Amino acid sequence: MNSEKIKMADVKIPRIPHIKLEREGSLPRIELSTPSTPTTPTTPRKMPVYPSSGTGMANKSSSYSPSIPPNTKKLRMRSFLWVKPVDTTGSVTSGLFAQLLPVLVVNIGALSSGLAMGYSAILLPQIRPDYEPLEDLVHHKYNFTSTNYRPFTADQDQGSWIASIFGIGAVFGGLTSAALGSKYGRRVCIIMLSLVDLLGWILMAGSQSLSMMLCGRFLAGFVAAGYSPCIQIYVAEITQAKNRGWMSGLTVPIMSIGTLIMYTLGSYVPWHVAAAVCAPVPVALGFAVCFLYESPYWYFQQGEEKSAYHALEKFRGKSENCVSESFQIQEHLKGEEQEMGVLQSLKSIFGERKYFRPFLILNTLFLFMLFSGKFAIEFYAVDIFTKAGGQMDKYLSAVIIAIIQLVGSLMFLPLVRLVSRKILICTSSFIMGTALVVLGLSMYSKVSGSMMSSFSELDWLPLVSVVVYMVAAPIGLCSIPFMYIAEFYPSQLRSVLGGLTIALSNLELFVVVKTFPDLQRLVGDHGVYWIYAGACFLAIVFTVAYVPETKDKSLIQVENKFDRLRRTHRASPWVSPMPSPSVNSVRKLQFQSQMFTQ
Repeated sequence: MNSEKIKMADVKIPRIPHIKLEREGSLPRIELSTPSTPTTPTTPRKMPVYPSSGTGMANKSSSYSPSIPPNTKKLRMRSFLWVKPVDTTGSVTSGLFAQLLPVLVVNIGALSSGLAMGYSAILLPQIRPDYEPLEDLVHHKYNFTSTNYRPFTADQDQGSWIASIFGIGAVFGGLTSAALGSKYGRRVCIIMLSLVDLLGWILMAGSQSLSMMLCGRFLAGFVAAGYSPCIQIYVAEITQAKNRGWMSGLTVPIMSIGTLIMYTLGSYVPWHVAAAVCAPVPVALGFAVCFLYESPYWYFQQGEEKSAYHALEKFRGKSENCVSESFQIQEHLKGEEQEMGVLQSLKSIFGERKYFRPFLILNTLFLFMLFSGKFAIEFYAVDIFTKAGGQMDKYLSAVIIAIIQLVGSLMFLPLVRLVSRKILICTSSFIMGTALVVLGLSMYSKVSGSMMSSFSELDWLPLVSVVVYMVAAPIGLCSIPFMYIAEFYPSQLRSVLGGLTIALSNLELFVVVKTFPDLQRLVGDHGVYWIYAGACFLAIVFTVAYVPETKDKSLIQVENKFDRLRRTHRASPWVSPMPSPSVNSVRKLQFQSQMFTQ
């Protein structure tokens, strides 16, 4: 018996493969330390018979190759731990195009919003009672503006209502978008808004009275505020973290392109034709969005795991592995409540820190952005250009202003990929504040004594300050807060909080634009610009102190940044894995006391 044990001890048992599970970058994988097990033979093999002698057994052991018995069950991994191999031969741009195409489709709504924002600038001069067609502004063969089609007129007070009712409609549009997006999803909400958008352009194109035009402008503002959170949330939820920044930033230049098109169009055609030309835009939007998937987050919240996985595959392309990402999103949303309604969300905002903290931070940042004067200066840009020394036609001034904004918006796209969000906000705010200070000094030099004579001699300085200010505004401070709507807010309240933020920002916008002429009378032009410069510098301090960095971070990581309630409490303030000194010190004192007594 002992000799048999000795002989068996000489046998070299084949090494069992060591299976190692790792998680690297949230991607489960399996590694084998030895080659995989041989394939099961089709015909049954007999187990090897070893000779009785020790030397023979040793010789056999060197060439021993284990075989799997024919009745052994095979293990097939058909769970989320299995990772589909990535198609390295596929095109790298396929995944990028799979995300870029739906992003461009939903941003047709941003194009319509830009057209609506620029419409009042070309409408109001043509419906004034004292309006006379200026034939010398355009070439004769394109002289459509010489038409006398004016079914109604609007004086200065009525014209201010046409311009300001856009913001009133935007307040209601943000609230409605919160309710629709929460209940039906972002994709269905965009389709519904496109129908309202079409109705608004039809009313503006066929207006026969002031009331019809006011209704059309109200619907235009309603839709513009509704599009904004839906577009930002949808883009953020379907794109990868490495592409989310610049793809979300596409909304700003596309909106600037819409404003530029409207300014250019209004220089050649009358106001009712310009509105009619814009009517097909929401039709194209609603038709194209019908062929898109909803975001994977929405499908998971509704319990449609299969649709969520198909949507994720569609938005990632063939060359990307989306099993791990799907598993990660599902695990994150497990145990979370479904997207809440408006009333329930309002109660939760002030009751839980993970909702209240991002809501407070983002709305404060929006407050600084609006009081930086970007929109007020944009609305009164023609008058500011004239005061700054520009001697050009008002139509040409509007086109130049739109081109300047477009240049700043296009500069934002490469910068948001290379530079962090906080650096962009701080740099943009500093340039805007400095330009406003210089512009204020130039304006003050015209009304002051000889102390500011050096500024009054530089006629080009005010104009350059305005241009620099308008280029720097969309680079950071006036663009990134809109991206934060989708990045800051939790998934279950993303639509509601985004709609509320847009509604509050439009109320603040209404206050800023309405108070601009009053502030000019109270503190002068220079005082207004210095107040706006102070808001820019305060935005820098607030961003450095309270705004977290979200560049190249997933939505789950950003959400956990605000969710302090899930953080485990340590027993001692010392950093893990360092052992607690309190326990060691007590044991050491006990040991020393025992040694001392002995």
